[in-house]
Amino acid sequence: MQKIKSTADLKQTIQELEARTKRQETALKEELKSTGQSIKQSIKPGNVVKAGLRSVSNTPDIKTMAINTFIGLAAGYLTRKIIVGKSRNIIKRTIGAAVQAGITRFVHRKLPVLKYRVNNRTAAKKSLS
Repeated sequence: MQKIKSTADLKQTIQELEARTKRQETALKEELKSTGQSIKQSIKPGNVVKAGLRSVSNTPDIKTMAINTFIGLAAGYLTRKIIVGKSRNIIKRTIGAAVQAGITRFVHRKLPVLKYRVNNRTAAKKSLS
């Protein structure tokens, strides 16, 4: 800033500072408004779910675990359908539910081991070729 030598210079400097303050206030209000709208958009339930799914899909361990769980559930469900079918017998249905839980757990736990064995056999075959 330059030195103020007269009252006219002082008035002009005050006006410039007031105008600059108003511009800064307006810019700050606009920025706050856009930030508020951005926050509103990000906390909507649909957007929260989308963000969560995006982060899960980008995490390889979680993706692998989800696939293993799905395969285990599908195997258990199919086993139960084979055992129980359309039966109304409560004992058969109870046994079917127990077998479903067991098969689901077994497949979910053993699937990584099976994948590892398959990958090793495939690598061994490739190295022999």
